[in-house]
Amino acid sequence: MAELQPQPYLDFAKGLAYEAGDIMREYFDPKAQRKQIKPDGSPVTIADLEINRLVIRRVAEQFPNDGVVGEEESTDVYGSDKHLWVCDPIDGTAAFTWGVPTAMFSLALLIDGRPEIGVTYEPVTDRLYWAVRGLGAYLNNKLIKVNTNSLETGTLAASSTPSHFNRPYYQELQRHSVAMAPICGIVFSSASIAEGRSVGKITEGGKNHDIAASQVIIDEAGGKITDLAGKPLDYTKPFKGFVVSNGVVHDELLKYLR
Repeated sequence: MAELQPQPYLDFAKGLAYEAGDIMREYFDPKAQRKQIKPDGSPVTIADLEINRLVIRRVAEQFPNDGVVGEEESTDVYGSDKHLWVCDPIDGTAAFTWGVPTAMFSLALLIDGRPEIGVTYEPVTDRLYWAVRGLGAYLNNKLIKVNTNSLETGTLAASSTPSHFNRPYYQELQRHSVAMAPICGIVFSSASIAEGRSVGKITEGGKNHDIAASQVIIDEAGGKITDLAGKPLDYTKPFKGFVVSNGVVHDELLKYLR
């Protein structure tokens, strides 16, 4: 990040995360959420929309030359030559509507198509994960690292969707007695890998906004993220699906997918 000093951007992202957390807590009561179902079958709440609009407004105020790509609303597109803020206002909206504290705010700054700053926040337990490329990954103010467990000794962050367990690779993982913890939320799962609680996760449907911030955090914590074929993720265009791991189990997870 030779072209800029990261601290103002990091401070901005952290401040936005705390603002988003206030909105999430405000609407945590299911009676206040005004849940709707999007065309793809996933839920969206008033909190998702308010947070996405907050990010767009704050970026316009602070960095008027930057763009925003959000899950719900955007001011720019992938591949733009601008600095891009990639936002998932609430990752794990289903968990949010259930009152399960695995829903998280996620915000990344992309420069030249590469995530350089990542901040994710779970407001119920006040856990702020953040990283600047080249400067380490942190939970609040504590440096974090992935673990070095294998699939035999660690726990896989599995899908929380029961039908996914019919996938051939899940059946193979179960046949080999791999311990799996179903978790609702890609960002929460990635955070658990970054801080050494889990060893990996396979996500077939995840998109750019789901993983951009976690990409920096996982990289800086010593882990690895690729697409489902094992190639680096290309943030200059929309993509779908990825594998997140502590690095130790990555190739083995890819083999299960094949």
